Amino acid sequence: MGIKRHLFIYNTISVLVALVAMLVVSSVATHFIADNYQHQSLSSVSKEASQVQQLLQGDSLALHDWPQLNRQLQQLGFSLQVSKGDRPIFSSLDPAQSRLYREVGAHTQWGQSTPLIIQNPGGTMVGVVRDGYTIVSFSLPPTSFFLGSRRQPGEIAVLSMLISGAVAIVIIVLFSLLFTSRQVKKLLEPVNALAQAARRVEEGDFSQTVDYGGRNEFSAVCAAFNHMQEHLLAEREKTAAYERARTDLVAGISHDLRTPLTSVKGYIKGLRDGVAQTPEKQARYLDVAYQKACEMDVLLQRLFYFSKLETGNLPMFLQPCDLGDFVRRFAHEAAVELEQVGGALEPHIFPYPHPVQLDPEQFFRVLNNLKDNALRYAQAQPLRLTITVWRQGNMECIRFADNGQGVSQKSLPHLFEQFWREDQARSSKNGEGSGLGLYIVKCIVEAHGGTIRAYNDQGLVFDIALPRQESEST
Repeated sequence: MGIKRHLFIYNTISVLVALVAMLVVSSVATHFIADNYQHQSLSSVSKEASQVQQLLQGDSLALHDWPQLNRQLQQLGFSLQVSKGDRPIFSSLDPAQSRLYREVGAHTQWGQSTPLIIQNPGGTMVGVVRDGYTIVSFSLPPTSFFLGSRRQPGEIAVLSMLISGAVAIVIIVLFSLLFTSRQVKKLLEPVNALAQAARRVEEGDFSQTVDYGGRNEFSAVCAAFNHMQEHLLAEREKTAAYERARTDLVAGISHDLRTPLTSVKGYIKGLRDGVAQTPEKQARYLDVAYQKACEMDVLLQRLFYFSKLETGNLPMFLQPCDLGDFVRRFAHEAAVELEQVGGALEPHIFPYPHPVQLDPEQFFRVLNNLKDNALRYAQAQPLRLTITVWRQGNMECIRFADNGQGVSQKSLPHLFEQFWREDQARSSKNGEGSGLGLYIVKCIVEAHGGTIRAYNDQGLVFDIALPRQESEST
């Protein structure tokens, strides 16, 4: 459940509980106040009315001294109304009491000897009929138990609402505190888990994931953190692998450079010491020293290109070119080298234009690296290379294939990784390579906007696809 839904439900429950509590408290308070009001009124009336009854039954009424009687009644909280027939004789009623008398008292059959008591929301009436006089006394509104003030029924409702409102506010505050505490606890659970995970990552521990089973917005955050942690772990392992590969590269190049460098030094020393005394022997010594120096130059050039690729500083000067003509020129130059080792290279170019944008120097390095890879690892006698150029959709394609032993299926996905060499499955007759040749090939092809893939088909096959230059296409 989402955080928004949690908050909505908790707030709704809090409001509903407060409303129900307010209704219950209002009902209870109203009944409580009314009962106390009625109880006090009855108790007060029962006490004062009995005294009024005694006054109205006394012999002093025979004197018809109504002002004196009125004073005595007022001391008890009552007023006096005296009439004979329909004619009023004496009255100390206020307008509200007069209205009550007209509505109730005038139509009441009062007691003949014992005064009759009538209770009414507007007050209490005690009346008697003596000597032809109708004598009625009215009480003032009853006294409330709140601060001794006099309250009407409407005021009772207001008081009950005030009490119930105060209780509702208290309940709302209590429920808000309860629900807020519960919600904060739920919110802090994933936050604390993320904080602990961040501290672990800061200390270099990527092994533990954030274990949060909730189904709210934080679940996505925790999943993203776990994904980030996995990515950091993979990057750290990848960096460690690169460092190991660089170490192996330096060690390998140092080893590969040591052998030709030792040969160069030995042949030069032989020339200097006069070991090669004949011109023919001196020329042979110089040729061998030159070849060994060229081998060292190849190794250094590959290291140089790797450095350029890593820093993104490898320059690319693209220009319009026909891919078929470019491959023909390369095949012509490479055929001479292959003939020296008993090999051959056959170009197969479909007879129509193959316009592309490429850097001749860099792309020549691509084909040359593929040729060197075949010479080094194909182990075919004699070595046969074929280069096919054709068009497929809006791409110009090259297929570079040898007739060697290919590579294992598990090694195919790693061919274009930097520093990778299939040392166990593929031996080298010219010394182990640096593991950079095919990596450089892939980087240069992708810099041209193309793709390259490798697979086995009676030897190792490389398929390269470059975007066709539309303006020159036919």
